[in-house]
Amino acid sequence: MSGLSPASLPEWARHLAKALLSGVVFGVLGYGVGRLAADHFPGLGPDLSALRWGDAVGGIVALGLLVACLGTFVTSFNRPSLGRILKLEGPAGDGEVREVRAQSAILGLSAIIMILPIVLSGVGLPVTASLALIALLLVVHTALNLRLYRSVDELFRRVVIEAGALTFWVGQGVLFLWAAAERLGAAPALTAWDIYVVLMAVYLVVSMIVTVRRGLA
Repeated sequence: MSGLSPASLPEWARHLAKALLSGVVFGVLGYGVGRLAADHFPGLGPDLSALRWGDAVGGIVALGLLVACLGTFVTSFNRPSLGRILKLEGPAGDGEVREVRAQSAILGLSAIIMILPIVLSGVGLPVTASLALIALLLVVHTALNLRLYRSVDELFRRVVIEAGALTFWVGQGVLFLWAAAERLGAAPALTAWDIYVVLMAVYLVVSMIVTVRRGLA
């Protein structure tokens, strides 16, 4: 009895498998490089002794956002391919290229915002200055998101709405189960940071699945 071959999988599943494989490879390489640097240059970089599992999840989410940022930016230079992805009749025009590059910038900024609290907590920057910097970047990020949402077509808006709705239903289900286990004494308590990074991880995976299944990746 023969197993499934890559060619027998639907296109969206092949794209998803490649994206997940890339995330795993980059994650392992990043961990290896970081570990090597910490072992050989212990005096360099921020203090990582206080890192928790939530920080590791946040780092993985930031890495996934960075990979998506770079992939989106590179795709914007191939107008015929971008036109096919966007379901256009021909190559993508200047407007579509600008929108895709704006999306790339938002993804990159999302990665920075995701990892910034972890980095700032270890470099000794005053808390007030750290929060001010994070708040400023969050305001810029929100403004860029609103501007992009108003300019994109209905297909992209449906993707955003669908991803948000699925994230809510999946996320609240997972959170309820954990909260119930915590209340019964079967699971440790979560911090607000732990909850946020898990929610972002769910949103990243759901967004990727929705985007690929709609043929936009």
